[in-house]
Amino acid sequence: MKQDYSSKDIRVLEEVEHIRLNPGMYIGSTNNPVHLIEEVLDNALDEALAGHANIIAVLINTKENKFAVLDNGRGIPISNNTPVVISAKLFSGAKFQDKKTAYEISSGLHGVGLVAVNALSTNYKIEIYRKEKYARYFFENAKLKFSKVEEYKDKGTPPFSTKIEFQPDKKYFETVKPDLDRIRKRLTTASAEMQDGITFVLIVDDKKELFRLTKIDHFVMSCLDSKPEQIETINLKSEKAPEKFEVILAYEKESSTTPRLISSVNLLPVIGGGSHVNYFYDTLKEFFAAKAKKYDIKFQPNDSLCGLRAYLMLSLIEPKFSSQTKESLINPKTYFEKFDKDLKLQLEDFATKNEDMLLDLLEKFQEYRQRLDSKKLTVDRTNGRRASTKYTKLRDCTSRNGELYIVEGDSAGGSIIQSRNPAKHAVLPLRGKSIPNVTTKKEILKNVEVSELIMSMGTGVGPHFDLTKLRYSKIVCATDADHDGNHIACLVSMVMAILLPEIVKAGKYFIAQTPLFAINEGKTFIPLWSAEDVDKARKAGRKLTRFKGLGELTPAQLKVCLLDEATRNFIPIEYTNNVDDLVKLFSSADEKRKLVVGE
Repeated sequence: MKQDYSSKDIRVLEEVEHIRLNPGMYIGSTNNPVHLIEEVLDNALDEALAGHANIIAVLINTKENKFAVLDNGRGIPISNNTPVVISAKLFSGAKFQDKKTAYEISSGLHGVGLVAVNALSTNYKIEIYRKEKYARYFFENAKLKFSKVEEYKDKGTPPFSTKIEFQPDKKYFETVKPDLDRIRKRLTTASAEMQDGITFVLIVDDKKELFRLTKIDHFVMSCLDSKPEQIETINLKSEKAPEKFEVILAYEKESSTTPRLISSVNLLPVIGGGSHVNYFYDTLKEFFAAKAKKYDIKFQPNDSLCGLRAYLMLSLIEPKFSSQTKESLINPKTYFEKFDKDLKLQLEDFATKNEDMLLDLLEKFQEYRQRLDSKKLTVDRTNGRRASTKYTKLRDCTSRNGELYIVEGDSAGGSIIQSRNPAKHAVLPLRGKSIPNVTTKKEILKNVEVSELIMSMGTGVGPHFDLTKLRYSKIVCATDADHDGNHIACLVSMVMAILLPEIVKAGKYFIAQTPLFAINEGKTFIPLWSAEDVDKARKAGRKLTRFKGLGELTPAQLKVCLLDEATRNFIPIEYTNNVDDLVKLFSSADEKRKLVVGE
């Protein structure tokens, strides 16, 4: 049935009513009231950014679900009923004038925050100490119930300048318990980026936390898995002061290739990235593309993001965000052109002073590109089929004259990775029990473990094999010193002998002896390679430790057993002239029985 539609159906909502009907439009998620705390915190941070506050505190009372933010800045102006206006009228504030006399750089931009906090709270209170005045304003369900301005008669310093306290209305939120981790991240970012001498405090149910991280500390904790060779800092300033763009960056060689980046704009963590991140990425791609061309190294622009870790900190006069929640920056790329010249100069300066590191990075990018391009192995010499592999397990080294360690399982691999020299030692953990017998497995190249082993070599197989493309000077099989370990070493050795015989013939394949026992006395660690050595040590009363496998050795002990050329014990494997007999032994149960019974 058609209904009438007239001017009587038009309804004009008050600001508070509109916020209550559409809270998500103003504060994003309504899972919990954390965004309300952030709105108040933004105003306190603006006072600190402007150089007027050096103490900011956030108070959380989880028993009564009351929250407060206070600072010792200038205090909200009291005249003309300003505290009531900015708490009840949308789009009110000191950040909309052509000349930003109050705040040049600010976090709060839209004049919405305090009104939304008031609208979505059952109780909302402002206390202000300003110019020998003490003012109080109390709202209940967004309606002003009490206000008073009086002389501040005490001679001492006021306890704060502005304090805003509120109690969220539970009918607008799934829970009124705030996301404390998010508040801690905000305070961590602010403490890391603000100038020295500013104190950030979080008090949760009378338990006090202070935030005093440096920028480098914040970068390391947020972005890095391990300490990189070098951390670079780039400071860019615009001719349009006080705008600035600061970058902390590093490259991790032994971690995920996916770039990891955090950023902030005017102290706001911008978790959704945005145009500033794209600008920085594009500049890096252009820089490394030019260097790769100079050194004749294979490169694609996105390769420069491989292993990148970065922390971008911007102070902008006119930031534009995708929404009220400010999760993404949307200023056009041209907005950042003011930093172009300075950024390119500093990148060039880095390249000039760190040429060896630059070449290492370019080689790393080239290896990454080769892995992506190697979607399939070379042709199987028997039936022309190809085997594909996900090239995921190899922890490579930077040298093209390094050593590849083939080990059983992630436990042993992890220990070697911790003790190795990343420039020299590559590690490939394989699941030993998943390595098939090459003499009986018809489609051997389809096995994931064998595929990754061959791909790691870089030589290809069959008629396409090229020894000059071998990526390491030594291939070392390192397994546990027990029957299972010996069996796995045999299987790996057969793969090398049947599929990659030229590597064995070239004297580049070795079996690493690993000890079952070692003298282990305080700082003294001596691996024992034979039963005779063990007997001698026992007779001498030495303290012995038995190791069931490589995974039980500490990284320092593994370094002695496997990596240190002065103490390790490698057995070079020679290629047999009777390979057919070897194949027969591995493929025939009868031949194995003969070996056991001594026939």
